Amino acid sequence: MPRGRSSSWFTKVSLREGEMSEESAGDLNRDQLTRLARYFDEAVTFSRYIKAKVEEVEPGSAVCHIDVEDVHLNGNGTLHGGVYASLVDNAMGLSVAALVGLRTATIGLDVHFLGAVREGRITCSAEVVHRTRRIATVEAKVRDAEGNLVALGTGTFRIFEKRGDPIV
Repeated sequence: MPRGRSSSWFTKVSLREGEMSEESAGDLNRDQLTRLARYFDEAVTFSRYIKAKVEEVEPGSAVCHIDVEDVHLNGNGTLHGGVYASLVDNAMGLSVAALVGLRTATIGLDVHFLGAVREGRITCSAEVVHRTRRIATVEAKVRDAEGNLVALGTGTFRIFEKRGDPIV
């Protein structure tokens, strides 16, 4: 459990009352997907810090955005590469969690920076492109407010088969 969070907070955002069974893993309904998105928006400390927000989440796909602020800029006055990478990782991780309904972890991340952004909103769309029982591969595209492709990412995620809530 992240520091500073009480177990009652997790009860409020848990996807199911009690534990998910192995049989129900991956069968997230609309309410559970909404709770998962809310968890990413409200409880993931770093996501809150960079002000990443979830727009959409479906099993195997997610869309997240950041409204660029001065704090997101590097010394050149453009969006810091770590902000792109964090948004890509968030969207990809959310897409996997929504698909499998189990706890996951990033084990590989590759980001290609294609264009500079100085202001406005950047939006990342992520989609699971391959999945085995324990590993998922995801692609992500980041676009600026005008729809220009500004970053591409791929990621590999470990799927943990332990019973329990994907929000851990």
